[in-house]
Amino acid sequence: MRRFLLLSMLGLALAACGTTQMSMPYSPAAQPVSVGRPVVALGTVTDRREEGREDPNWIGTVRGGFGNPLKRLEAPVPVSEVVRQAFSDALAARGMLATGAPRYLLSIDIIQFKSDQVGRREATVEFQVTLTPAAGGAPVLQDRELANQIAGSVLTLSAGVFGSLDELRAIALSTMSQAIDRILDKPGFAAALR
Repeated sequence: MRRFLLLSMLGLALAACGTTQMSMPYSPAAQPVSVGRPVVALGTVTDRREEGREDPNWIGTVRGGFGNPLKRLEAPVPVSEVVRQAFSDALAARGMLATGAPRYLLSIDIIQFKSDQVGRREATVEFQVTLTPAAGGAPVLQDRELANQIAGSVLTLSAGVFGSLDELRAIALSTMSQAIDRILDKPGFAAALR
């Protein structure tokens, strides 16, 4: 009986470990306001993360009580592609995305993009953006934005092996979208496009 119990617990622990890939689409909290000037195209998107640099698809981890990784959340494509598509969708939603010859190029450095759950879920996303004339020249705008969200309770039964990758994904998506919206909705960004 004791051996059966031990094997059952081992099976449960192993079933909880693993990697799950989920899509990471841009999803703003509110409908973006269209400015109707399609003049921006995306330049380079560079992943400069310290945490997660060993796996370009890594988004986050559900951890056990001792910080040990139990479940990994990954995007099906590298985070740089997730961010490129999210910025593209955000620019399009605002009517700023140029389909033809752009006047400006928006380059993005991913400084942080991570989510974790030990007890509560937490996500941190930080971008540095540079807007330059497409024809060349000095940047017309450089900006940096950090978004951080914490959700859940320290005292919860939905942690560790019971932690939800869907909920971890939701907070990562919300935080990414928040950082993008803050950058694109600043008055200085619109002013730089004149």
